[in-house]
Amino acid sequence: MSEQFNQRRDKRKISSWFLYGTLAIGLASAFTALFNNTVRSSNPPELDIYSPGAEHGICQQVPKLSPRNKQVEQYVREKVESVEYHGEIINKLSGIIRIPSESYDDLGPIGEDDRWNIFFQVEDYIKTCYPTVFDNVKLDHANTHGLILTWEGSVPPSEAKPILMLAHQDVVPVLEENVKDWTHPPYDGHYDGEIIWGRGATDDKGYLISIIESLDLLIQSGFKPKRTVILAFGCDEEISGENCGRPISDFLHEEYGDDGIYLIMDEGSTGIQREFGQSFAMVSVAEKGYLDVGINVSSTGGHASNPPDHNVIGILSEIVVAIESNPFPGKVTPKNPMFRFLECGAVHAPQSSFPQAVRQKLSLVAEEDSASQEQLAQTLNDMRYFFKTSQSVGKINGGVKINAIPETASTMVNLRLAVETSIAEVEAHYESLAIPIARKHGMAFAGFHSPCSTAEKRKICMFGVDALEPAPVSPVDAEPYRILSGTVKNVLKSLGPDDDLIVTPYLMPANTDTKFFWALTKNIYRFTPVNLVENLNRAHTTDEFIRADEFVREPLFFATLILNTDDIVG
Repeated sequence: MSEQFNQRRDKRKISSWFLYGTLAIGLASAFTALFNNTVRSSNPPELDIYSPGAEHGICQQVPKLSPRNKQVEQYVREKVESVEYHGEIINKLSGIIRIPSESYDDLGPIGEDDRWNIFFQVEDYIKTCYPTVFDNVKLDHANTHGLILTWEGSVPPSEAKPILMLAHQDVVPVLEENVKDWTHPPYDGHYDGEIIWGRGATDDKGYLISIIESLDLLIQSGFKPKRTVILAFGCDEEISGENCGRPISDFLHEEYGDDGIYLIMDEGSTGIQREFGQSFAMVSVAEKGYLDVGINVSSTGGHASNPPDHNVIGILSEIVVAIESNPFPGKVTPKNPMFRFLECGAVHAPQSSFPQAVRQKLSLVAEEDSASQEQLAQTLNDMRYFFKTSQSVGKINGGVKINAIPETASTMVNLRLAVETSIAEVEAHYESLAIPIARKHGMAFAGFHSPCSTAEKRKICMFGVDALEPAPVSPVDAEPYRILSGTVKNVLKSLGPDDDLIVTPYLMPANTDTKFFWALTKNIYRFTPVNLVENLNRAHTTDEFIRADEFVREPLFFATLILNTDDIVG
């Protein structure tokens, strides 16, 4: 196995959010094209359960949920709506953006690599901004820089499970050569009267400031929680979360045990968007899986004047061609939260705006008709990676000198696993492609669960790195989701002049720190309560920003969610 692949893989510091933004933006164009190109029969189809006006229980919406404590709610609302408050919270976000808490792929252990020390500045900053919060919470550290703030309720966690809200302190690095392309320097935290600019404005310092601000507002109002509220801030979400995300999860699991948390909130995917002429609050209830596949091909070397018919580079190329020629099939199934989103669009969007080609397939998909599931995925080809496993050959290495026959060649393939699949299925598929090539060239083969020994000189090896199964799909018929939905309805506004805001399940193709928290609760929801526009507000790329008029209202959402979850405690 080459030294390159003995090292940890490059973490997805840019690709995940950028890919997701591209997919989300493609959503509108996909359905627009479908609608414009769909030939409608002169005779309308027979009324089905997805037709407006039909009797159904699909994508039912809960009413607005207002806290019972009207005095506290009014205090928070009035504060959030004041111009003075707007200036205060915008300054807090600008200040934390000015701390370049970048996380790098090659960071050494915490305590040994001085680049981690920037997170001491982040901790000091939020302590300075929120002295009242830190006077009322218990602060614990997980692996030095993972911060856990616990606001203890009057009812024991054994009787009222805590609510947990996550955010991360780190940001993806800004390359020095790209600084000149920013409208405002990435770490100035510039506010132009409408927009707050800078790395982390959207991902994820705006979210972090909003959730801690919500505690500050509630404490100042005099509110005393019955249900314990926990905030947890990771330090390395952008490079997989092993240094802070996992230690935070381990700490909380030791404290509260399996299924010991009532509800987890974390950063979302598309937030509030308008599709099919309808406003949606898109709550991600699952994430795709993740797998990096390494492939090594080894053989004997020699002088280039006497080459074999196929050397390791050529053989590796055959494997790459086989992989790209045999992509994973796509299908839309009821297990995928995106199917729920399509249902919501079918029953709530204006009939003239929702593609008839999609509507006609939904009933058959719900009935597990395999052909219809595949056909609908083909119809939705522009958003295919919501419905299929993606694969991208991202690295290749081989040869050191032009006149020497290379002895090894290697590649890495990045995959994001569809909700319906598994790591084992992906491994079996890749092995089925490589084994015939190994036989063709008289080479030994070592699959994912076999040791890649050096005994054989001619050998093909496959192995997995950073394997993560698709996340469990969080329930949308459970009490926590209903409370979340009612809070959305109460606090947030539609984007259209005359439509309602529809809360819908959604899928997150990228991964967050929630991947470490599956044992703590089934109720994991990823949602950012703002309209994320222009490639998720350009997270991970040049000119990241957040609109101030939306950001200043985020704490109202989180404070209201805390109040609403507290109301159901006996």
